[in-house]
Amino acid sequence: MPRTNYSIDLIKQMAECDANYIRLLKLVPQLLAYRTMSFDEYARSGDSTLCGDLTVDREEPAKVLEGLTTEFCIADLDDSNEKVMVEIKIVEAFKYTTTLEIVQRPELRKWMTNPSMLVRVYHDASTAEVVSYQGHRNLKPRYSTPNPDMYHSDEKMQVNSFLGDWLTHCLKVGRSIKTLELHS
Repeated sequence: MPRTNYSIDLIKQMAECDANYIRLLKLVPQLLAYRTMSFDEYARSGDSTLCGDLTVDREEPAKVLEGLTTEFCIADLDDSNEKVMVEIKIVEAFKYTTTLEIVQRPELRKWMTNPSMLVRVYHDASTAEVVSYQGHRNLKPRYSTPNPDMYHSDEKMQVNSFLGDWLTHCLKVGRSIKTLELHS
């Protein structure tokens, strides 16, 4: 008979998701435009690093940052000039929600499977939660154990906690590979 003695700590889960939202704002500051609805500023700035040649659509202004990608180097591989990169890409954008794809490259099959996840950012609630991890979608807040998919009883909490650890690592050791041009 499956055991179901795990109880959900909703306050802890929401605190983790809220902290992940703050971490993402630090790593991808362009997400602030979704909170302030200042998409016009990005489009008018003409800064190709922010919005490229896109123009703001009056019907869906949030789409202006769709496709934006931010990369961080988190480690150098010893045996080559290759770097371990974390890439955060805005794959879907709406007025109050944004979906990000976060992946690590190159594939490090020797040691592990590289993390890859989809994160839904809720700007009106200032929170971010993992909606897909390693291709596993629609994670439930609680699973009975054992279960056919071999999920932990608190799988959803664990993947959101992992996202927090991963983003914290990016904030601590991550460095941009793009060089800034200084104009005099």
